[in-house]
Amino acid sequence: MVQVALPSNADPAEVYAIGVALADLRQAGVLLVGSGSLTHNLMEFFGGRPAIDAPADPYVQAFSAWVWEALQAGDLPSLLDYRARAPQAMRAHPTDEHLLPLFFALGAARWPDAGPAPVQAITRETQYRYLSMDSYAIG
Repeated sequence: MVQVALPSNADPAEVYAIGVALADLRQAGVLLVGSGSLTHNLMEFFGGRPAIDAPADPYVQAFSAWVWEALQAGDLPSLLDYRARAPQAMRAHPTDEHLLPLFFALGAARWPDAGPAPVQAITRETQYRYLSMDSYAIG
């Protein structure tokens, strides 16, 4: 396994393009993984220190549901423009770096252009009220 850091100043479309550029490695048996967090507002997390099993805040539920629905619809343009289109995007992600791995994984799978393989949820859960830990298998 080789860990690669994403450029901190990249936008979702640039990170998607990095994934596309590395997509052929999959044919050589290389597993490409993006690891981040679907929501990541640590100011709120540290402000209240909720229990690990605290119910998800409504904005976390709304943002997570929006991403899931966009994935199910194959709506890459909306996902790449999530800052303008997703509910509570700035609150869910004050900065992009923890969501960018999703765009890398989508690009690495050449999603949605690679065919009919849907995005599958591995888990859809929230921890500590503010941290959506949704995980997906793509392609």
